[in-house]
Order: sequence, then structure tokens, then C-alpha cells
Amino acid sequence: VRTQVGLPGRGKTFLCNKIVHYLNSRMLGHATRHFNVGAYRRIQKGAHEVQSAAFFDHTNEAGMEARNRALNAALDDLMSWLRSDSGQVAVFDATNTTESRRNLLVRPSTGSSSICSLVKTICSDPAVLEQNYRNKMKYSPDYKGVDVDQAVADFLARIAKYEEVYEPIADRNLHYIKLTDMVTGRGYMDINRISGYLPGKIVFFLMQVRVARPGLTSVRKIFLTRHGESQYNQKGLIGGNSSLSERGEKYARALPGALLERLSPLSVAVWTSTLKRTIETARSLPFPKLRWKALDEINAGICDGMTYEGIADKYPDEAAARKRDKLRYRYPAGESYMDVIQRVEPVIIELERERETVVVVAHQAVLRAVYAYFMNVPPEDIPRLAMPLHTLIELTP
Repeated sequence: VRTQVGLPGRGKTFLCNKIVHYLNSRMLGHATRHFNVGAYRRIQKGAHEVQSAAFFDHTNEAGMEARNRALNAALDDLMSWLRSDSGQVAVFDATNTTESRRNLLVRPSTGSSSICSLVKTICSDPAVLEQNYRNKMKYSPDYKGVDVDQAVADFLARIAKYEEVYEPIADRNLHYIKLTDMVTGRGYMDINRISGYLPGKIVFFLMQVRVARPGLTSVRKIFLTRHGESQYNQKGLIGGNSSLSERGEKYARALPGALLERLSPLSVAVWTSTLKRTIETARSLPFPKLRWKALDEINAGICDGMTYEGIADKYPDEAAARKRDKLRYRYPAGESYMDVIQRVEPVIIELERERETVVVVAHQAVLRAVYAYFMNVPPEDIPRLAMPLHTLIELTP
């Protein structure tokens, strides 16, 4: 169980979503579910009930009863998930700002194979907090249809209610990770009693996650595009290291203009594979370029340079096996989609670390794996994701 701790507006839900995507991805492959107590509270709320800052006052008996009801519903679902055959990791998303609340959360894991680790987010930078509050108000269901300034004022009053009862984590017997001012670039992590493969991977991952710095005119973006049409594409051949076709060259010439229309004056990096068709597609982009072997197309092994029709004729058993399970099928002397997903993990980690906009020029299978990570696509759907040629995909992580 991974339990978030922190005052409202500190990025807890953002981190929860990141952790869930990372653990669920086939890079790690641990079935993970996100339990947000605020979502349970909103489901239970009456049609005309107002949950302003006063609702979160610890002296408000009706408010406390409603909040505890939401907490218990979330905990019941969490425990059912962990007891199920499929549930492996649960991420519990709430403020959990008091010692008594944290003790309640630790106890259900006692006596089972589960360990409750706390992830606490602390932010003291006024500019970061102001940016967080305003971004949150734009999308928070609690303030739908409310003027942003009015919503921020009420949200600040809500935070003040939490601060009245807030108790920092001081018990060194607990398993916890504290993230303090990480977004500023001057922050640090306090790691206490964290050990084992999966907790260690989470620590490593949290060290990489970045969000936009306050004061930037726009948030950083990730652009994904396949290479322009290649000579092999024209002939229906898979794999290889062919150059671009005339149509692919036309796309390469059009790509800089399409990107520059969508980019603010931020620093931009271009990542390509080591294969000619991606390098040629990116050569006119006026940004620094980095070549990744991990971004090369899926290795088709003995089928490299063949058409799918030719594979079916020469290797009918292989064609049938691929049709049955495209995710796990591995080309003889080559790779499977599962192999590709594992291979791109370093790329994913670096994309999480980057503060600048990144343009990734790569290949169909590889881009399916990268896109699936950010969009939380189930692994079984990855081989069927649409990733057409001459298309620019824009992500705002």
C-alpha cells in the first residue's frame, strides 16, 4: 500500500497518477489501483450539498461524519482489491495529515503480506503553490463553474482548516518517503525504512518525476511522430534500415513548420532512433538531437525485410502465432512487443526527468509503447494502437 500524505494542493494526486502508470506499465507489470478519497466524498455528496471550506473544519460534526464515511468506503474497496487475485499494489490518495489517521491506515496492512509506505509531499515555495492552486481550480470537480479567484480563496480557507490539525511525520518506525520542494530544483528526499525491489523502484522513479517550474510561459510538451514514409514502407517490407521515400522527404520538410507553430520559445530536444529513416526525418529540425538505440524499431529477426504476406507463405506457424497473441509473440531471433516495452524504460524515465520539450521521432511499435505509458493504455491494447505515418501527436504530461 502506498499512502499519500500532505496538505491540499501539494501535488499528491499528480504523483499518485504517475506512480500508478509506472507500476501498471509492462515495464514493471504490477497490477495497481488508485483510491482517491475525494472522489468517494464527491460520489456520496447530496445533490444540493455545498462542501465549502467550512465543510472541512474539524469541529464540523456533519462534515467529519461525511469525510469518515468516504474514507471507510475507500478503505473497504482498497482491502477488497488487495485480497483479490489480481490486486498487487494500492495507492491511497488523501491528505492523511494527522497521526491518528495514518495509524488507521497502517493497521489494515498489519498481519498480512502488505506493507504500508507513506509518501509525503511538502512544498513551501509561494510561487509553486500559487501555480498549483490555480491549475487545480481549473479542473477540480469541487469548484466546477466557480470563478477561479473565488475558488482559490475558498481553497486557501480549506487548507487553513487542515493546517489547524496538521501533524508532521515524526515516527521513525514508519516506512516513508518525504519529498520536500522537489519542483524547485533545490529540494531533497528523506527516505526512511524503505527497502526491497518495488519500494526501491518507486524511490528511483520519484527522483525522476518533474513538473513545470513556476514562471514559465507554458508547460513542457512531448511530441511523438513516426519517421516519414520509407522505401521499405512503400514496398510493404518490415524492419530494415532504408532511407525515406519521396513522400517521406516531403513530411520531413513539413515537420519543422508544424512543430514551430506549436512551440513557445522554450528549449527543445529531438530524440531519434539510430536508424536512417528517423535521422533523415529529423535532420531539418533546428534543435539539438540525440540518438537512442532504445528507440529502434522492433527487431523482426529472421522476418526482417519481408512482407507480412511473405511471412505467412514461408513461416505460416509464425504468422498464426503472431495473430493469436501480438503482444507476447517474439519473432525468431528477434523481439516481441513485451521486449520493446522493457527496452524503452530508460527512455520513459528520461522523459519524466526532462524539463524541456522533447520531440521523439521513432517507429510504430516503440511509439505505441511510449504513448501507452503516458495514456495508461492496458498492455493488451498496445499492439493495436493507431500510430499512422505523417502524424504529430502532442502530449502534455
